[in-house]
Amino acid sequence: MKINKNITMLTIALEGERAMHPVLLRDDENLVLIDTGYPRHTSQIAEAIAATGQPLTHIILTHQDIDHVGAVTRLMALFPDVKVLAHEDEAKYMDGTATPVKLAAALARYEGSTSGEKLEIDKYAERFSEIRFKVDQTLRDGEVLPIAGGIEVVHTPGHTPGHMCLYLRGSRLMVLGDSAGVADGGTLTDFNPIYIQDIELARKSIQKIMTHPIAGFLGHHSGYTPIS
Repeated sequence: MKINKNITMLTIALEGERAMHPVLLRDDENLVLIDTGYPRHTSQIAEAIAATGQPLTHIILTHQDIDHVGAVTRLMALFPDVKVLAHEDEAKYMDGTATPVKLAAALARYEGSTSGEKLEIDKYAERFSEIRFKVDQTLRDGEVLPIAGGIEVVHTPGHTPGHMCLYLRGSRLMVLGDSAGVADGGTLTDFNPIYIQDIELARKSIQKIMTHPIAGFLGHHSGYTPIS
């Protein structure tokens, strides 16, 4: 979906999957991808990038979860000059210095799991081991990247420690990542509690998001929601 001449929301999914919505931002010199899907979605993302006629210059990641970072290493192979950016509190989970929070939670319940559950946890761990990568630039709350009309970093912990939203200043759109769900009328709601590390922090983050003048939300799972 083309939001405007500089912003495109992708819809990526294989048959039978729930769609995900990475975002492409562009200006005269840069093409920025916000989040990715799983590794298997690389070709769909690459096709969307090719359609712009520009090389990918930046990948900005809202957080560490595998459905947001899964295609990063494959895209890095396709675009060797691309720079990867993430919040300073998330980088250690992406380069393998620290265990991703959802993987750590799964490993903590490993001994009490059934053989089938242990197999799934082993597969989950293997998937993470295949997508470790170095973050080229770490970001802080309130920082504004002078590309694509100005991208403001909004640190929104709760879902993960370094989760961040991205406020697109030129269009007044907020890229939500997994910080919140979007209800009818465009109000924000708690993301599914089973996926939240700290519910109280997550709720404070929603309040923080709403301090910005917002014309619409871009959700990785909810798609585009304009605010009238």
